Amino acid sequence: MKSKKRSRLQINLNFTDKGQAPPLQAYVFSKDGQLLGSDPVEKGTAAVELPEALNGRNVDVILGPQVEEGQPAPTAAALKRMGAYVKPTRYLVEKPELELNIPVGIFPTWCLCFVHGRLVKRVTLPDGTIGEWPICNARVHICEVDYIPLVIAKLPDPLILQLRDDLLDKLKVIPWPVPPIPDPGPLRLAEQVEAPQLTAFSASSAGQQQSITALASVTAVSQMRYQLANLSEIIKIYLCDFLYLWPFFSKNCFTTVEVDSEGRFSAIFAYDCDDKPDLYFWVEQFHEGAWHTVYKPSLGCGTHWNYDCGSEIVLNVPGAEACQEPPYDIPPGVTLFVLPHAIGHTPIWGIPAGAPPAPDGWVRPDGYVNYHTGSSLGWLYNAPFGGTLNFVHDDSYFIPSDDIKYYRYSYRRANPGSPNTGADDSSWTPITRPLERGYRMEYSDKLPTYESYPVGPVTVGSQSGLFEFKPQTPPARPTDPSTVVAREWTRGNLGETAASWDTTVPAPPLSADNTTDDSGDFEVKIELFDSAGNQVMPGASTFRFLARNADGTTTRLATSAEIAGGAYVLQVHVDNNHVSADLPQPSIGGVAASDDCGFLRYEPGDLVHIRYLATHPNDHAVFRFGIKRGSNTLDSASTLAPYVETAAASAPTTSLPYNKVSDYYRRNFTPVELVGTCVDAAFAASLHIYGKATNGRDRLGIDASRLIAFALAEQEEDA
Repeated sequence: MKSKKRSRLQINLNFTDKGQAPPLQAYVFSKDGQLLGSDPVEKGTAAVELPEALNGRNVDVILGPQVEEGQPAPTAAALKRMGAYVKPTRYLVEKPELELNIPVGIFPTWCLCFVHGRLVKRVTLPDGTIGEWPICNARVHICEVDYIPLVIAKLPDPLILQLRDDLLDKLKVIPWPVPPIPDPGPLRLAEQVEAPQLTAFSASSAGQQQSITALASVTAVSQMRYQLANLSEIIKIYLCDFLYLWPFFSKNCFTTVEVDSEGRFSAIFAYDCDDKPDLYFWVEQFHEGAWHTVYKPSLGCGTHWNYDCGSEIVLNVPGAEACQEPPYDIPPGVTLFVLPHAIGHTPIWGIPAGAPPAPDGWVRPDGYVNYHTGSSLGWLYNAPFGGTLNFVHDDSYFIPSDDIKYYRYSYRRANPGSPNTGADDSSWTPITRPLERGYRMEYSDKLPTYESYPVGPVTVGSQSGLFEFKPQTPPARPTDPSTVVAREWTRGNLGETAASWDTTVPAPPLSADNTTDDSGDFEVKIELFDSAGNQVMPGASTFRFLARNADGTTTRLATSAEIAGGAYVLQVHVDNNHVSADLPQPSIGGVAASDDCGFLRYEPGDLVHIRYLATHPNDHAVFRFGIKRGSNTLDSASTLAPYVETAAASAPTTSLPYNKVSDYYRRNFTPVELVGTCVDAAFAASLHIYGKATNGRDRLGIDASRLIAFALAEQEEDA
């Protein structure tokens, strides 16, 4: 058993010159960078308590800035970066003293930096608006990145040459050969900067301009390395493009902080006042019982260079789960309710009284959706659902109880002639992917931990596939220690999945192994059960199903058209089928261009035949087709933006359309319509097909594309 005895390492400072030293803290680190202890320096002395088990071990004593109370100690790497004094020594229990004779002037002036920010998730909602939702139940790792001159110092010579060339290319500066005279002269130096690109060069400081000029003329690698180090501030601007430099950078994560319910975080750390911190952040979120990394960009593109202390940093975290609060009111007199809220981010419209059409961006009564993609495609119409659908619902604070404890989602193929008859209707299949609810436990003697509570599926009585409504507070477990002081859920109902349905099981895509088209209309129902597994029928004395109104702030009672057999029933059209694309080489008189060389010879009177295939088994897709001559798009040969439906009989351009014949869109061009004023010309033709299917959050990306190159050349006359 290891000894737990401890002794103190006394550190005595003797300053060899006059002056006032900054407030100092003595830190002791193991050789692998683990903090062993620290103590503030008072009247030239610090006493750091260390385990006697370290007797005879080598340690690093570091004199650095004092930290604010409650703030974590800086790491050894961070202290070294900010110019702290480092003294390697051997810790000896029988001689636990260290005398240091050092000048005051070796310590830089340290400043405290307050860094704060917030985590958000920016989402293009199905109605085309941008939602910015806070991220909660997350922790942010705050790191400093290597000083660029230090990285440049360790680059191998070939990369120095590459970096020199790439940086000058970004700045549009042309390196000259070594001139025969010591100085190329001011006129020639001025010529090195291309006039159209003068802005990037002239916007730099005078010192940077001198370094740029020198970098363009030197030939020795050592001189290039020196000038590149002087240009580190400019290199930061382009580092995202210099991928070969990324492996040489490292980060030192000096603290980890948790965000509040609004996604906000903050920390304080010390840094050398003569420098500006370069900060990098990565984020984890607690979800479904475990920590998941949801944001970790590359160092080259994700570093916040020259961070201005005190300014707010907003991190957009697309991969995180947002924390949404219920934005609506419930009808008067309703206490117990369940509200089918959305499929992913797509709100459920239902069938209101009078059956008004669903607004764009909502799940329509027929199971389709019109939604905005958040890309250049813009709006897609009559889109099906596919992939894994995560259903979201909300419920009353007073649920669960013994009277209403469980719920169940089930699906079947739509059968309008046979409405749901109740919980025992055998035509339905329960959705049974296991689910958990995350919660946090706080203690009186240690940091919080994150746990998970499984909610199903379970079998109760004769009913299987049931899920427990989340209790008001996380239940205590027999194994919980007595020091637990609080338990709280990490997210509300609108931030959690109520049921997760993999639609590729009942509706797999067409393939060589599946020749039956299984896409189509499905029904999904939601039922409630008591603690004994008996179905609870909706009504004034039990609970109400609610539905959202278009204003987003009020709700309504579900109509009789939405309820069958005591369940809320909605329709979802599912289509997981893939798209098909084909783009053959153009042809003249039935003869195609060579697939190897791509040349197509033409004579006066010839017609160039162009065709392409863009299909989907059920026309749930759109496409774009374009032709470029050189780097210029030929609008007269390219389809109009934003897209063409695969169901369309023709694909319009700014001139004549492509017409569909036997599934292929076709058109004949005269050579001059393509080559224009050229005699010979090279072309690129591209076809992109985009599947419309969505999971309610994103377009699934069931896409295909083709790209070909060809050249038209005038037929040479025989000699």
